[in-house]
Amino acid sequence: MLILITDIKDLEKVMKKQFASLLILTLLFSSLVGCGNNDSPKKVDKDISIIYTTDVHCGVSDNLGYAKLSDYRNKLEQTNYVALVDSGDYLQGGFIGTISKGEYVMDIVNEMDYDVLTLGNHEFDYGIDILKERLDTYSGDIVSCNFSYIGKKENKLDMVKPYVIKEYGNRKVGFIGVTTPTTLTSSDPRIFIEDDEVAYDFGASTKEHFYSLVQDNINSCKADGADYIIMLSHLGSLDVYNPYSSIDVINNTTGVLAFLDGHSHVDLPWTTVKNKNDENTLLVGAGTKLNEFASLTISVSGEISTSFINEYEDIDIDMDNYVKSVEELAKEEGDKVVSTIDVDLNGERSLVRTREAPIGNLISDAYKNVANADIGVVNGGGIRAGLTKGEVTYREIMDVHPFGNNLMLKKTKGSSIRDYLEYCYMKVTNVVGEGEFGTFSQVSGLKCNIDTSIESTVVVDETTGNFIEVAGARRVKDIKVYKNGEYVDLVDSEDYTIASHDFLLESGGGGANMFINDETIPTPALLDYEVLIHYISEVLGGSLADKYSTTDNRINILS
Repeated sequence: MLILITDIKDLEKVMKKQFASLLILTLLFSSLVGCGNNDSPKKVDKDISIIYTTDVHCGVSDNLGYAKLSDYRNKLEQTNYVALVDSGDYLQGGFIGTISKGEYVMDIVNEMDYDVLTLGNHEFDYGIDILKERLDTYSGDIVSCNFSYIGKKENKLDMVKPYVIKEYGNRKVGFIGVTTPTTLTSSDPRIFIEDDEVAYDFGASTKEHFYSLVQDNINSCKADGADYIIMLSHLGSLDVYNPYSSIDVINNTTGVLAFLDGHSHVDLPWTTVKNKNDENTLLVGAGTKLNEFASLTISVSGEISTSFINEYEDIDIDMDNYVKSVEELAKEEGDKVVSTIDVDLNGERSLVRTREAPIGNLISDAYKNVANADIGVVNGGGIRAGLTKGEVTYREIMDVHPFGNNLMLKKTKGSSIRDYLEYCYMKVTNVVGEGEFGTFSQVSGLKCNIDTSIESTVVVDETTGNFIEVAGARRVKDIKVYKNGEYVDLVDSEDYTIASHDFLLESGGGGANMFINDETIPTPALLDYEVLIHYISEVLGGSLADKYSTTDNRINILS
């Protein structure tokens, strides 16, 4: 039977459960919202199957890989109408994307013959012009109902539609896209600026407006003839994404059969969530890097069955060969060994976005050392993989730090650093793994305590997520900076140099906008992964075990 989610804690319990490699749930959905808008059933000839992926992040041959997915789709097509769709974050997140700015990935997406894609926040990371080039070559439909151009020049992304309706025999399925409003800060904020003004909008002036916008598109899609409505949702299902999570949107809308969700990177088997009318809506989250995919089938008789696949043996040989041929284009550069290291470094998302981590210490130390700064910082969301003991290749370093941001050094006041830490740690709890936040800061040259018994009083802009102020008690205590061989108290009125990448210091990425107007100090012209390569190979000579086998008590969580 399906699991009914009525509370976010229920969702967290579901995610922690073990699930079968092939979970098939067959449901009689005569009462489920969105299964048809006609009084009498239509005469139909074949079942309709919708296969979904999300957050592939360049993992074209990781885990199940596209070759197995293609074989699954090919076999299903022998008996069913099949749609292959993705809920965002496919172009970026690994070496094959970084080296080609998403071109190689889009080549594979086209070869896979994806029918519909939505925009994830990281589709924008290479900039609007590059994204336009990639989408111009895409052979399917791209949808996002809350994304719009509000500038005064040319809408370079006018190929993005709010929804598309596909016909399968004499039935119609509407696919609506929705993209997280935090894209304005979780991708580089400069991307969305024209003539010093924001030129692109994600429909979140208020949460009520956001829900209304989504509902309006559901209504329009239904009015245009859709018998079933599927939401390609890059919103995330965890409470850290409130009030714009997939669950929030389900709770405040009606008329959708299923939310195929992305952004959370969670393994969430098919569940049901109550919509605004207290009716069941399906929700699923297919992890990341093709560690699973899911499908939903609408039978000729109107029954709904769902599958959640995390093991599959057969391979489409032609697709496997094609993926390998594309990977080979980047192989020579990617296989170059840049160093040999003597320790494993865990880059797990739930670690680097919630707690001090040895790999975070390494990277923040790299920024501090290469820029000769007082303090080095890196956002946990900028750490995308770990490193394994032994030879380390260029590809593996870029998988860790794949964004290609520039090294930057700024002079700032102690008060700005205090605000920064308060903002970065506003979601921290005393439970390991809870409160994921991409702007959680890994630090070098400073230490602090976080008192989780104090509720955060950070105020952020509801539309953009940008930091505004700390309105009350502070939970970050005892901030100390390493000066002249010892840790001393941070002084609000003193000047400090802080090193990181330009996404954070210049663009206010992740909403941390407190350094934007500070003085920039010249540094070597290095990209983020080049900083890491230099520090590991040239400064440390690959000897990491002494400093990075464990944490360093830089960030201490007080319960």
